[in-house]
Amino acid sequence: MSKSEKCPECKGKGVIPCPMEYGDDEHPSNCPVCAGDKKVRVPCPECESSGKV
Repeated sequence: MSKSEKCPECKGKGVIPCPMEYGDDEHPSNCPVCAGDKKVRVPCPECESSGKV
């Protein structure tokens, strides 16, 4: 049985910040994922929110 490792994308948390790319600009209020809220987190697509790979 192999030991599960922390997901490198979310660092084991299961969630990530908004994945939309806006360069160095802040996310606009019309962002379809976070609506400009920096605190919004979305499920990690790499580990399917489990935090482990």
